[in-house]
Amino acid sequence: MSTVFLQVGQCGNQIGQQFWKMAEKDRKNTGYVFHTRDRKLRSINVDSEPKVVRSLLQDTKKSWFRDSNIILGKRGRGTNWALGYHGTRHEPECADDSLLNKTLESLRKEIERCESFSGTVLLHSLSGGTGSGLGAHICECIRDEYQLPYMMSVVIAPHLSGESPLQHYNSLLCLAKLQRNTDSVVLFQNDEVLYQLKRMHKKSDSGISFADMNQHIAACIGGVFLPVTSLTPTCGMPIGAEPWEMVRSICPMPSVKFASINHITKSKASWDTLASSLLHTVPRHGIHGDVYSAMSTVCVVRGDSTNTFPRYIRTVEDKIKHVYNCVSWNPFPVDVWISDMNPASFPGTASMTIAANRSNIIEYTEHILERSKEMFDAKAYLHWYWKYGCEQQDFLDAFDTLETVVSNYKDAVR
Repeated sequence: MSTVFLQVGQCGNQIGQQFWKMAEKDRKNTGYVFHTRDRKLRSINVDSEPKVVRSLLQDTKKSWFRDSNIILGKRGRGTNWALGYHGTRHEPECADDSLLNKTLESLRKEIERCESFSGTVLLHSLSGGTGSGLGAHICECIRDEYQLPYMMSVVIAPHLSGESPLQHYNSLLCLAKLQRNTDSVVLFQNDEVLYQLKRMHKKSDSGISFADMNQHIAACIGGVFLPVTSLTPTCGMPIGAEPWEMVRSICPMPSVKFASINHITKSKASWDTLASSLLHTVPRHGIHGDVYSAMSTVCVVRGDSTNTFPRYIRTVEDKIKHVYNCVSWNPFPVDVWISDMNPASFPGTASMTIAANRSNIIEYTEHILERSKEMFDAKAYLHWYWKYGCEQQDFLDAFDTLETVVSNYKDAVR
C-alpha cells in the first residue's frame, strides 16, 4: 500500500521536512512504504513562493526528492484563503494559475509509480493563504479525481490569540472544505501543542520555539504513520497501512472525522510510567469546564524490544479510558499497536503515541464560528475575499457545514 504525501505552504513543508528526517533514519526497514523504486520519497512539495522550500532542501538531502515534485510559484498568497484557493487569475499581470495544475500533474505521475496506491496525506496550515486556500483546492480536486483512495489532511491551527486578522475566515473556509472532501482530519492546535511541550519539558512559553513545535508535531505524525511490528506481515516487509488503519479505527463515520495526536519519547522506563507521563500532558477539559470525551483511540507503543508491554496492556488501557473519558457506547474504545523498534529516536528509548477522535473539536469549531460570524456580520475584511473570487454563499455554506460538525459531535459523545 503506497501513500503520497503533499506538503503545501510554509507550515506544511516545515513539518514535512521534520517528518522525512525521521523516516530516513529507518530507510532500510521501511521498504517501499515511503520510497519509490528509484529510492525517491513519495513527496510533493508545493509553495506559492520559493524561499521556504529552497531553504528546506538545503537543510536536507536534495537527492531524497524528485525535482519534478518541487512546485514553486512566484508570489505569496497574502494570508488570504480566497487568493490561495482561486489563484491569481483575477490579476492577469501576475497570473500563475499553473501552480494547481502542476501539482495535480505531479500527483498523477507519482500515483502511477505506486504499486498499490492507497491514499494521499496533505500537510498544511489553516491560517496561511497557500496552506488553507490552495491546500483546500488541491484536496477538493484530488477527491473529484480519485474517489476511492483515502484522503487525509494533517492541518495546523493557529493560536487562538491571533496570528493574522484573516485567520478565522481562513480556518472557517478551509475546515468546511476538509469536512466535505477528506476521510479524516488530523488537527493540531498550536495552543495545545504549546501546552503539551510546556508540561513535558517544564518550560515557559518563551523557552519553546516554533522549531520545537514543528518537531513535536512531526514526531506525533511519525508515531502513527511509521511502520509497526503488529501491522507488518510475517514476511517482515511493512505494507504502509498505518495511516489508513488509524482512519478505520477512529474515524469510521464521515460525520465525525477529526483526530488529535499526543506523543512522548523517553529513555527506557516502565510502560506504566511512560503512559502516565503522556496522559499528564493531555488536556481533559475546555476553558468553560466542559469535560472532553473520546469515541475511540489508538495507542502506538514503540521500542518494546523485550516484549514486555503485553503485561501492561490492561493497566494502560484503563488509564487511557479514564483520562480520555471514553464514551460508554463503544465497547472497545482503545486499539493498541506494538513495535519492537523505535526508529524515530535514539537507541534505548521508548515512545508512546495516542491518536483519538474526541470532542475537543467542538470548542475549537465553536470559537471559529463565533469569531467568523462577528466579523462577517460587521462586513470586516470581506472585500479582500470578494476581490479574489469568493462569494457570500461560500461563507454561508461554510457556516452551515461547521455547525453540522458541532451538532454531530455533541450527539456522538452524549
